[in-house]
Amino acid sequence: MQDTGFQFAYNEIETVPNRFEASDVVLSRDGHVMYVVFDNTYQIGAICTSLGRSFNCTDRLLDWPDLSLNKKKSGFEGMAYNPMSGTYFVVQEAIETNTKNLYKANVFEIIINPKDSTPIRLVESCLANWDFGSDNKGFEGLEFVFHRSSGQTYLLGLCEANKCDHKSASNNDGRIVVLEKKTATTKKPCSWEPVSTFDLPSSVYFNDYSAISIYHQESHELPTYVAVTSQENSQVWIGLIEELDQAPFFDLSSLDKSTIYDLPRTTETASDCQVKYCNIEGVAWRGKNQLILVSDRAKDDEDIHCIDKDQSVHYVVLPEHLTD
Repeated sequence: MQDTGFQFAYNEIETVPNRFEASDVVLSRDGHVMYVVFDNTYQIGAICTSLGRSFNCTDRLLDWPDLSLNKKKSGFEGMAYNPMSGTYFVVQEAIETNTKNLYKANVFEIIINPKDSTPIRLVESCLANWDFGSDNKGFEGLEFVFHRSSGQTYLLGLCEANKCDHKSASNNDGRIVVLEKKTATTKKPCSWEPVSTFDLPSSVYFNDYSAISIYHQESHELPTYVAVTSQENSQVWIGLIEELDQAPFFDLSSLDKSTIYDLPRTTETASDCQVKYCNIEGVAWRGKNQLILVSDRAKDDEDIHCIDKDQSVHYVVLPEHLTD
């Protein structure tokens, strides 16, 4: 895969957090702005594309409605756009509950308008009623999907761990949870309830799963392309997602050709090919044959090659042309 990349850059350096621990990215429908969430702040990055810069777009950090949270860790790991309402969903991977060693993801629905004096407005905050046994192995990716035959909308929560179990030793049991919104009542708060799960093909051998993105089509029709990344493997799988009439309502399948791609490796010597994209946490489609990736902060014990590519936005081109 061919890549180009750049570091986050802002005009107001003093407002920037010390570290940009990027965890997911969504490209605006007009292609002008990439919205980036971080797990170490509630602020959301509005990063201009080259197209956006030609329309005088400038990079910004958008404040969360509660300004006191801007410098606190958010635990944000996934972001998705709802084209039907124009709102965005941001998921906290796994937060504490009243039960010991039991964690649940939390989903914020927000409105983003960078030109507004309050650029982020909170619509609702709802727990996802799916149990995790660890606070750092929850939902790592998020997508919005429309089920055409039923008219129902869902969120797809990508589990970071195989089998959605932080204790799993498997490496080919990637799993996605289908979540349906339940509105608040006088007796119960709103929630996202699991209605089914479906798996990645067993031919996808990933140690973890860090992000998911569905290729946008104006008609919202399935099947369409889907991208799933692995941070530990430094790879991306390209497949198809299709709609089913009955539970689990969706299914994933591989393309006819091999579709697990290595992210670019170091090329100092042919015998010493090493991973350099060590911290990929977010993915979004940029046209049918290009992806946008965002990377988290490199760990202290990782190689210098990892540090060079951390906390950045990357454009990558798929080596094979995807067709309609």
